[in-house]
Amino acid sequence: MLAAGLTVWILFSFWLISTCLPATRELRRIAIGLLLAELGVLLVWSYGTEHCGEPGCAPVAQAAGVAARVDVPFLSGLFLAGALVHLGRRSGSPRAAGHARG
Repeated sequence: MLAAGLTVWILFSFWLISTCLPATRELRRIAIGLLLAELGVLLVWSYGTEHCGEPGCAPVAQAAGVAARVDVPFLSGLFLAGALVHLGRRSGSPRAAGHARG
């Protein structure tokens, strides 16, 4: 559950902060899409395993639990790493070119 909670918190924070950064609209949409996906699989996992023992739970709920704890946090980490590299190149390249010329 720690991975799922951190994923929700970090994606929501990135989505809020991205309005102040030179982030493209696509980056913001991907962030909110991953956030909604994480919340969706958490809901399916939570409601699907509410009143059952571990072996008797629905396979869809078990798969949603794995997705909430492993898959979506991993994809979110890859997205955030790529977004930070993209933002670093986008904000760093004009300054680097300006210093090289001047």
